[in-house]
Amino acid sequence: MWLHRPRRALLALTLLTAFGCLAALAAPPASTPVVVVARLDTPVLPPTEGHLSRALREAERDGASCLLIEMDTPGGSLEVTRRLVQMFLSSPVPVVVYVSPKGAQAASAGAIIGLSAHVLAMAPGTNIGAAHPVSGGGEDIPGDMKDKVVNDTAAFARSIAEKRGRSVRWAEDIIRKSVSATETEAVRLDVADLVASNRAELLAKLDGRAVTTDAGRKVLRTAGARTEENEPTWLEKLLLLISNPNVALILGAVAMYGIITEVSNPGAIFPGVAGAIALLLALYSLSVLSVSATGAALLLLALVLFVVDVYAPTHGVLTAGGVIAFIFGAMMLFNDPVAGSQLSLTVVITIGLLTGLFFLTIVSAAWRSQRRRAGSGPETLEGREGDARTPVNPTGMVFVDGSLWSAENVGEEPIAQGDTIVVVSREGLKLRVRRAAPAAAEPIYAAPSDGSPA
Repeated sequence: MWLHRPRRALLALTLLTAFGCLAALAAPPASTPVVVVARLDTPVLPPTEGHLSRALREAERDGASCLLIEMDTPGGSLEVTRRLVQMFLSSPVPVVVYVSPKGAQAASAGAIIGLSAHVLAMAPGTNIGAAHPVSGGGEDIPGDMKDKVVNDTAAFARSIAEKRGRSVRWAEDIIRKSVSATETEAVRLDVADLVASNRAELLAKLDGRAVTTDAGRKVLRTAGARTEENEPTWLEKLLLLISNPNVALILGAVAMYGIITEVSNPGAIFPGVAGAIALLLALYSLSVLSVSATGAALLLLALVLFVVDVYAPTHGVLTAGGVIAFIFGAMMLFNDPVAGSQLSLTVVITIGLLTGLFFLTIVSAAWRSQRRRAGSGPETLEGREGDARTPVNPTGMVFVDGSLWSAENVGEEPIAQGDTIVVVSREGLKLRVRRAAPAAAEPIYAAPSDGSPA
């Protein structure tokens, strides 16, 4: 009996060992590291901030090894750049900026953002730098204000470089001297950390690198990492699209066409609605982009010349002047090379010619039509019937003889929308009307005088 117990114990131990090996084989492998990837290949504008902040939140939520920002930008808004830098400096997730693909740049605001990253990598054939501040029109900042802005931005860049252990002198030079560096120069100057030809090589080189985040020291685990692309939302893409200066100019032209068409032909509705929507979108673009006061003044002058030529025809002389003023004003309106806000000459000339043609044909034709109606005798409309397009109590709009007219109710009956009206007389472009048929009188029921039932 005692001889069988060791055998049973040995058998049990063997079975337990076998089950343990099977369990180890069946256990899921260690979790694959995750890298969240966001692409910055537009000017740095408010929608950019929304996209990158959302990507950083996703990286923190998913426990990603790092947030990888693949960058190719000409620069952009200094205010947005400051907020992004603050976000990266306080991030618990390591932020890696990778200037790519080959031939890409991290200029101006992009250079400052790159300095704020925990790791700055560059692809071959790329460059970084040239962050000298300029005014809204792209020219040098005048007077004492230039020293204030340059000194403040230089201090900002120095503090970022010192925080990340990069060259403080080079960080100041990109602000004061607009210096720029290639990928090899950036590594040699202690600006960039490494050079990688592609994303796979970058992730391999990042693996095992230690960085200090706001949450403490972290070691990057990126070898064989699974990448999660974080794309801009449809709204962010739309806002970036309308922040393009060419799109902003087109929206402004559409707004002008729609609103003027509505004013010239009251009641058309669609041109007015389209013009109002385009105007709101254009105003958003102007609030985001750097606008030159000189360019805006020339565009306003062009509009005045167009309108004057409609009301006091000069055989197109003022319209031609308006087209010239429009083209020069548009070319000067957005002229910030650091933010990449250049207008296409083709777009400008096309819109200028279309605007001149618009005023020469549609608007002037509508005005001449109304003048012909106003110049004809009152007997041409007196007694004509039409429809009330709005309530006319006492004034409103009526449709008579194929046109909309401003009208005044001179009759005793109120006029509701849709009622038939009759023209009594006309004073210039205003009609005096009454309701065509009085409202049916309500029956009156009275008890018979003898007291019998009605």
